[in-house]
Amino acid sequence: MQLKKGYVEFSAEILQDWIDSGVSYIKLVEVEMVAPYSAFELIPNSEIPEEGEMIHNIHSEDISELLEGMELVKFLVHEVYLEEEEEV
Repeated sequence: MQLKKGYVEFSAEILQDWIDSGVSYIKLVEVEMVAPYSAFELIPNSEIPEEGEMIHNIHSEDISELLEGMELVKFLVHEVYLEEEEEV
């Protein structure tokens, strides 16, 4: 599966960078993909989340399970949320 332009797959390194940067919550937003694939964008947020959204505490098991990967589901992060990209 080819990733959408500007996106990278979520990784343990990204998770650790966000923890080190003080991110408290991660919001998951479904991204349109060609079947049979599904994808979710992970958006870091250091503030208290709004109710009713797919938001998880960064230290929750739900987030660590995303690192395990799934064949037909991808968890993506846009480059704008990566510190390394902003410093270049």
